[in-house]
Amino acid sequence: MSTAQPLRHDAPALEPGVRSDKVAVILNKNAKRVGGRVRRRVLEAAPQADVFFTESLEQARFVSRRVVEMGYGTIVTGGGDGTVANTLHQILADHDRLAADRPRPRFAVLRLGTGNAVADFLGARDYAADLRDLQHAQTIPLGMLKFDGQRRATFAGFGWDAYILNNYEQLKSAADRFGFTRALFKTVAGYLIAGVGKSMPELVIRRPSWNVRVINTGGVALRRGPDGEVAERFAPGQTVFEGRTRMACFGTTPFFGFKFNIMPYAAATPGLFHLRLIDMHPVMAVAKLRSAWNGTMVDAGLTDLQMSACRLEFESDAPFQVSGDAAGRRRSLDVAFDGTVDCVHYPRA
Repeated sequence: MSTAQPLRHDAPALEPGVRSDKVAVILNKNAKRVGGRVRRRVLEAAPQADVFFTESLEQARFVSRRVVEMGYGTIVTGGGDGTVANTLHQILADHDRLAADRPRPRFAVLRLGTGNAVADFLGARDYAADLRDLQHAQTIPLGMLKFDGQRRATFAGFGWDAYILNNYEQLKSAADRFGFTRALFKTVAGYLIAGVGKSMPELVIRRPSWNVRVINTGGVALRRGPDGEVAERFAPGQTVFEGRTRMACFGTTPFFGFKFNIMPYAAATPGLFHLRLIDMHPVMAVAKLRSAWNGTMVDAGLTDLQMSACRLEFESDAPFQVSGDAAGRRRSLDVAFDGTVDCVHYPRA
C-alpha cells in the first residue's frame, strides 16, 4: 500500500453527532486512469488529505477498516461505477460494524472511470479541481440500494443491458492491445459499437426475453404514466407487474454511464428508486435511442415504477449486472432502498 501520509493513530474526541474534518482519499493504484501523473496531481490537489493508493483487494479492505476506525469524516473515491460502489459498500459495512454510534462519513466521487454514472449525478468535473474545492462544496443525499440484503450499489439491471455489457467488456479487453482502440472504448463510441454494432444484430436474431413477476415488498409503490403522472398505486404485498420483459433497470441515480438518462424518476421521490421494465423490439429500441439517452422516451413497452422494495421472480435465468459490472445470472432478486449517504455535489455551471 502506498500512502501520501501515514494513518494517524490519534482520533480526537468529537461531540456526539459531529463529523470529523479529516479527509481520506482512497484510489486503486492499478486502475487504468490512476497512473503516475494522476497520482501526482491528486497529492498536489489534496495536501489536507491522507491519500491511500491500494494495490490489491486485501489492501483496499484494510484501508477501509482503518479509515472507519480512525473516524475520517470525508472519504473520497474514484474510478468506474463498480469501483465506486464497492468502496461505498465496504465503508458502509465497516461503519455499521465498527462505528455505528458515529455519523456516517460523507463521500466524494472523482471522475476517474469510464462510465462515471455516479460522478455525473454528483456533478463531478476535473478530479484535481474537485479535490481543491472539496472543503467548500455542498452536500446532497445519494440513495443506496441493497440486493438480497447484502450488496449495496446505486443502480443495476438485468436482460439486454447485462448482455450488451458482457459484449462491451469483451470488446474493451480485446481493444486494450492497441492505443487507438483502447482510447476509443473508454468513450460513448466504444459503448455504441458494442451495443449497436455487435449486440443489436444478435438481439434482433435471438430476441431474448424473460417472464418476470414483480412483487411490492415495501411501502406504497407507484406506476408513472407517459407524462410522468402517477397512474396507479400498489399496496404492500401486491404484484405490480407480471409478464415479458427484455430489459429492466433500477436505481437511485438516473444514469447508466455516459449521462445515459435511462431512469428519469430515480431521484424524483425521497425513499423510492426507479424500476423501469422494457419490452421493445431491438430495432425500435435503436430508433428511440436518442430519446432514451435524454430521458424522454415514451413507448407502450415501458413500465415505470417507483418503489421502496420489491422482489423479482424469473421463469428462467436472467443475466444481471450491478453498477456496470456483470454479476452472473439470477432466478430471483430482492431489491430494497437502503437509505442515503451524504455526498459532495458540484452544481453544473
